[in-house]
Amino acid sequence: MQLSHESYRTRWLVLVSVWVLTAYAIFSQASIVREYLTTTGALGLRGSQVAPTPLKRPYPAFAADALVWVRHSLALIEGKDFRLRHTTIDNAPGGREVHWNSAWAWCIAGAGKLHHLFTGYPIEYSVECATLWLNPTAQLVLLILMSAWATKRGGVILGVIVAIAMAFHDRMYEGFFPSYVDHHGLLMVSVLGLMLGAVFMGGGWWKTSQTGKAMVLPESAEKARTAAIFSAFSGACGLWVSAASVIPPIALVGFAGLLATVAQGRAARAQGASFDAHVWRLWGRVGAGFSFFFYLLEYFPQHMGMRLEPNHPLHALAWLGGGELIALVSERWLSPPEHRWSNLKQFVWPALAVCAAPAVIVIGGARVFVVLDPFMSRLHNDYIQEFLPLWRTFQGFDNSTLLQVAGLGSLPLIAGIATLSYRRREAPIILWFATFAATLLIAMAIWQSRWLLNAAAVQVCLAIVVLAAWTAPLQLMVRWIAALAMVGILFVPGAYSRYAGASKQLAAKQVSPKDAAACISRDIAGALRSTQPRGEMTVLASPNASTSIGYYGRFKTLGTLYWENGAGLKAAASIFAAKSEAEAAKLIQEHQVTHIAMLMEENFIVQYYRLLNPGATDEEVKRCFGYRILYEKVVPQWLQMIPYAVPADLVSLKPVLMLFKVNFQQTMPEALFNLVKSQVAGGAIDDAEKNLDGILKQWPQFYEPWLSKGELLIARKSWPEATDAMLKGISLAAANLRPNLYGAAAKALYDQGQHAYAVRVYRAALADQPTSDLASYLAWILGTSKVDGVRNGQESLDLAQQILKAQPNTPAYLSVLSGALAELGRLQDAIDAADRALTNGRLRNDPASEVFAQRLELLKSGKPLRF
Repeated sequence: MQLSHESYRTRWLVLVSVWVLTAYAIFSQASIVREYLTTTGALGLRGSQVAPTPLKRPYPAFAADALVWVRHSLALIEGKDFRLRHTTIDNAPGGREVHWNSAWAWCIAGAGKLHHLFTGYPIEYSVECATLWLNPTAQLVLLILMSAWATKRGGVILGVIVAIAMAFHDRMYEGFFPSYVDHHGLLMVSVLGLMLGAVFMGGGWWKTSQTGKAMVLPESAEKARTAAIFSAFSGACGLWVSAASVIPPIALVGFAGLLATVAQGRAARAQGASFDAHVWRLWGRVGAGFSFFFYLLEYFPQHMGMRLEPNHPLHALAWLGGGELIALVSERWLSPPEHRWSNLKQFVWPALAVCAAPAVIVIGGARVFVVLDPFMSRLHNDYIQEFLPLWRTFQGFDNSTLLQVAGLGSLPLIAGIATLSYRRREAPIILWFATFAATLLIAMAIWQSRWLLNAAAVQVCLAIVVLAAWTAPLQLMVRWIAALAMVGILFVPGAYSRYAGASKQLAAKQVSPKDAAACISRDIAGALRSTQPRGEMTVLASPNASTSIGYYGRFKTLGTLYWENGAGLKAAASIFAAKSEAEAAKLIQEHQVTHIAMLMEENFIVQYYRLLNPGATDEEVKRCFGYRILYEKVVPQWLQMIPYAVPADLVSLKPVLMLFKVNFQQTMPEALFNLVKSQVAGGAIDDAEKNLDGILKQWPQFYEPWLSKGELLIARKSWPEATDAMLKGISLAAANLRPNLYGAAAKALYDQGQHAYAVRVYRAALADQPTSDLASYLAWILGTSKVDGVRNGQESLDLAQQILKAQPNTPAYLSVLSGALAELGRLQDAIDAADRALTNGRLRNDPASEVFAQRLELLKSGKPLRF
């Protein structure tokens, strides 16, 4: 299929120019995403410059898998194994198998190491930063390789179409979205190479005449065979990355080739084309060989097993047999009738090869193919978005996105079917092949939306074939105009819409609520870690929350939505669906759960219960452990509530959540008091005060509830009652705690402008356990209070002189002395004391030296100190 002929110099000059253009477009979009994610990452920091969690950067809401890839990559960097075979991020405490692609994980890790080498940032942060640029870089490299191959095979027009499609196609951009370091982009390129190679191998056909009708076929059997090698290699790479995603396209491409031969083969021969069955045999053999090689690279020798979800030798065997079957059936269909059913023994071994994997799945069941497990089957079919029908996915699209996906995205198939309807038997066989392949893949996408990316890759190839079928006999200028018009219609509008929309959003500093939710997860991770500063933690949460919260805190979790984690999902479901607190407690101890995070949105409690108990009634669901906690607020004594207030800049998201620490030693009054603190943090002040009064009535000997009562009364501006409550609580505390508690209580009152009550607390403190610091605080208020009637210069001076006897050069105490002297009218003495405070402060590099300087200047102006 040669769309253009040009000189070597012209070919590469045009192609390199397109590469530069697409590189600029790809990295410009990545820069916008970087700025957007930087804006997003600044949310929820509570005034800090950086988040306190081990991992910090936000990702788009749809990029949950990227979080897991980063954790796997960090495990490779920090561990001893060179391949991804086991993880402890979920299914705590033991972890579970991993069957993800080690090469891609090392690409992420390598990009992080390069960033670390050049910046010196911690490796965790460097890996996070590198994810932003890895995808665009990988996209550009694959774009160059794929378009260079296409140019060599079909001319620069074809190379330009492939390059622009790989840079601007909506689904390709989605697969390589900056920071979304999942394997979807790699898989789409794999299917694109698989189909593009199959198109260039003519579906097994090559032209034997120079008629225009056969123009879009390979010019020789040799070119068809080299294209078959490219197609098979591309498909094998996809098998290595994700067999479950690429086996169907491989099978359907082969089946489409067979259908095309059956439907149009005899007509193609009449048009001057020749069929070479060895092309399909070569396709199967090369695909099987590379697939087996990649299997050995990933699993040999320690990790070989009978798991058929990832790449496996049985899949290679099926590909080998499939290529042979396509060749045999096609040869016999094209042969005279008397030869079609001879020597049927030839079908035995390829049929057995194709059936081997399905037979093992039927025999082994869920042990070899986890989707057959009823729990996992219900999970995938009912609750995971990418496994739902396409029409269900469309319900979440706006009109613009729907037009892009269902409208423009379907144009190649519409054009292919229209061309076949118009030209019928005169249509080239390669168009039949490409249209069959696209129809089959789109049917799969309608069945499950996860196949939409694969279908899009095949549709790009179909668009190229339709273009070739209509323009191959025409002049070069017409072919250029038609090609540019095609890319202008199919690929450019979506790219422009993305760029314009992202730029507008960035300029307005708008952050999607779904993306901002990542900062909530990060803040929750920090809150959970604050309750246990050291040691391993295992967090129980919904599947999505487990992934995000576990990521930022680098916690172990239980249930995440990965097929290898069936045991972890069942464990999480069993805890939330437990029929009693005792049953839940036993499971929590068994899985070493330390914390629980329950978010109202996507809490997954009802889903978990129904996965374990199909057909359960609503009443049965409402009696389970998780439901009673989240909806009825029935919390067992051994769950310690963690006070949590949503960061001010994320309050608009209105998250409803409950955080717990597993604490089997917690007493009932402690449990109730932690409930009160959580209610206060959440703004439920009336409920908190009611519960607090109940605690004080039943357990008046605990000091912390009295202090909390004082804080609530301060919030209500009940100053005398607040002071009484806090002094009562302090009196019940241990002796070693009381000095700090006095200081905190007095400061709380002072910050509210209640200086007289602060003085009362400090005097009580000095009567109980006098310290120099407490005396200095009292002296400062007595000498500098802006509230008339509170100041007492002589008492302030006496206190200041007393504490300076032991520490005569302490800057803070000298500053207190200056305030007392100024209050007594001894201005020059006050200036001298303030000057000594400043001098000593600078000698000691005291951070308060600037404050001392300001006070000195105020005294020199002849004014007393008033605060």
